Amino acid sequence: MGLTLDTVTVSDRDGRPLVDRLTLDIPAGGIHVLVGESGSGKSIVCSAIAGTLTDNLSLSGRIVLDGKDLTCLSVKERRALWAKQLFLIPQEPWTSLAQSRSALTQVADMPRLHQNLSRASALATARHRLHQLGLSVIDDGAKWPSQLSGGMCQRIAVATALGAPARLILVDEPTKGLDAQRRDEIAHALRTLLDQGRSMLLVTHDLAFADQFSGRITVLRDGRIVEQGSIQDVLRAPCQPYTRLLVRAAPNNWPRRSWRKGNRVAALEDVTVRGGHRGPVVAEGLSLALHERTVVGLVGPSGSGKTTIGNTLLKLQRPLRGRVDWAASDDRSKFQKLYQNPDAAFAPWRTIADTLSDALAGSGKIKSSLEQEVRPLLREVNLSRSLLQRKPTEVSGGELQRLSLVRAMLCEPLLLFADEPTSRLDQITQMKVMSFIVRLVSERSLSILLVSHDLDLVRAVTNDISQVGCATEIRNDEAGRTAL
Repeated sequence: MGLTLDTVTVSDRDGRPLVDRLTLDIPAGGIHVLVGESGSGKSIVCSAIAGTLTDNLSLSGRIVLDGKDLTCLSVKERRALWAKQLFLIPQEPWTSLAQSRSALTQVADMPRLHQNLSRASALATARHRLHQLGLSVIDDGAKWPSQLSGGMCQRIAVATALGAPARLILVDEPTKGLDAQRRDEIAHALRTLLDQGRSMLLVTHDLAFADQFSGRITVLRDGRIVEQGSIQDVLRAPCQPYTRLLVRAAPNNWPRRSWRKGNRVAALEDVTVRGGHRGPVVAEGLSLALHERTVVGLVGPSGSGKTTIGNTLLKLQRPLRGRVDWAASDDRSKFQKLYQNPDAAFAPWRTIADTLSDALAGSGKIKSSLEQEVRPLLREVNLSRSLLQRKPTEVSGGELQRLSLVRAMLCEPLLLFADEPTSRLDQITQMKVMSFIVRLVSERSLSILLVSHDLDLVRAVTNDISQVGCATEIRNDEAGRTAL
């Protein structure tokens, strides 16, 4: 089933094009990759094809799937194609999973509904797919989406797609929040879909991941095509200056940082932490101290408990044993979190400005000063003030991730738990945002606990690195770092 986009334009309520005259072809069994800066329109292209654009956006041009122009169909007719002819793996799979049903039963829905399998056979098929993606830990049917890491939810969405009969798969950022092994498992799963003769549109910021496929690639900037060609040709010998900059902005090219520790801000003292209410012990006898003007990296496989450890440090979860010490302050507003799923920090029914105003008021400042306080922060993370009047569903994942940083900084925190803070950002924007965060550490005497699966990024901005895994003890090594 082939897909053609013919001069597709998507405009906002003011007529400003967010995607401008995009043209591309995906043959049956072929893959086309979209890359570019956060907010360049990549996810909007997926929404336009799937028919999930918000009401304030307008669409022109032709989107032809297997000879049928989708733009001529009604909303009801577009929805009738979902799962049967096209399947969207969204950028935020956590929000697309039903929170009241186990992950296993949701993966089993596709083979049960579309292959007419019995419940027992559908569950067996679902377990097999979960095993393929390293998710055997949840095949007992007792795990709910709220109990799983962002990386696990990402793989559940891919497992669901494997069971759908759709011939066109739209994949939006499938590897964010995943370690190298899990990324390879996702690549294998997507190649399996291609081997079945399905067509695929892949949106990603991970250029190394894109390089694992053979197909075409389009580089977008501000909704316009910068460069098109074969994946290997464009990534290894880019013609355009912007594409060359995109390729060179990888963290392994960043300068290394060094820090001088200030006073202690917070610490975990000999704590034992459980993942979830009845989950396994993810850290035992863990001691970890954070000081002013330092960045401590926390790394480990997807689902190993990194978020749980950070939540424990913020006193959002109690340890089974041990002590959490806030040495610098008892004011909760001074201990902030950048969520792995940035939409968790924003109420979907309120504008971004309303949420930022609440953060400002929580730090004891007057809400009317929002414009003055937020303008320099938006400039630092390369965001437009026009985003403030939108709701969270009207901005890209990368834009929302940066707005989460703005929200946290309005509270003037002493400690920031940054849980995969750049996972939705392209490499250029990631470099700019991390440079800003590093400068905040020095200027505001900030302490940061940084979770990331990108070891090159962690090595570039930290002196101390901690590794975690299920039921493992963390100890200090001779180099002064923290290791297994």
